[in-house]
Amino acid sequence: MNRTDAALAAGDEDLRAEPLDDGREADQVPEDQDDDEMDEVAHQGQVYQIPKALKGAFLMQADYTRKTQELAEHRRAVEADRQGVAEHAERVQATIADRAQIHLLDQQLAGFEDADWAAMGEADPQQARALWAQFQETRQLRDRYAWALTHHEHRDRLNAEREAAAQLTHTGQVLSQKIEGWSPQVAAKLVDYAGAFGVSLEELRQIADPRLWMILHRAHAGDQAARQQTTAQNVARVEAVRPAISVAGGGAPSGAMRDEMATGDWMKRRNDQMRRGR
Repeated sequence: MNRTDAALAAGDEDLRAEPLDDGREADQVPEDQDDDEMDEVAHQGQVYQIPKALKGAFLMQADYTRKTQELAEHRRAVEADRQGVAEHAERVQATIADRAQIHLLDQQLAGFEDADWAAMGEADPQQARALWAQFQETRQLRDRYAWALTHHEHRDRLNAEREAAAQLTHTGQVLSQKIEGWSPQVAAKLVDYAGAFGVSLEELRQIADPRLWMILHRAHAGDQAARQQTTAQNVARVEAVRPAISVAGGGAPSGAMRDEMATGDWMKRRNDQMRRGR
């Protein structure tokens, strides 16, 4: 290749490296891409335009992320429950041990009940002082175990009440999202509804599962709808048998039935007529 050919070849490479005539590079995506090929997806509160071909993969990834987060949350809840159960078991074991120790100390103290301290002091003062010191030490030790047991039981009761209150608060938050119009008044109605079946308020307070409250709410709503339907059917039945009487002239007699008569008055008047054989 001579120098002229080499120069031309170099020029061709420069041309190939230059932008296209329309101002776009060769690998640039056209700005006027067909809208039918794009779709919208929401991510973390923002809406994005992506090719439709990628929407399925994006949604699959989002679903995988959501399930992974739910699984992690479930594992944390299980771990918290496991730790709570373990701590409760430890407290129960400690309580059992304290009660056993108190029972043993009570037996030891019972052995001193019939002791004649004066006679023992005259017979052997040194031994009497040793037994008296042992008696006092045993009684003090028993009092300390009893105080610790009462303190632990009181603490456990307060913790249980706080946990129950926290669970009910969480239940209320879930129900406010799941049940439209949820309020303390709605909860009170459900308490009254459950009370008709013998379920006490204390028993309802132990229900922390929102699903059970949702079932109770649905049962209450179903009963309310059934009552309203029954009332409407009774009214429709009365209206269906009510005759349409038109009175012409100077008005109807006092015992006659008129169209403008209220349903209750009409039924009373009709019953009176039937008793009189009319």
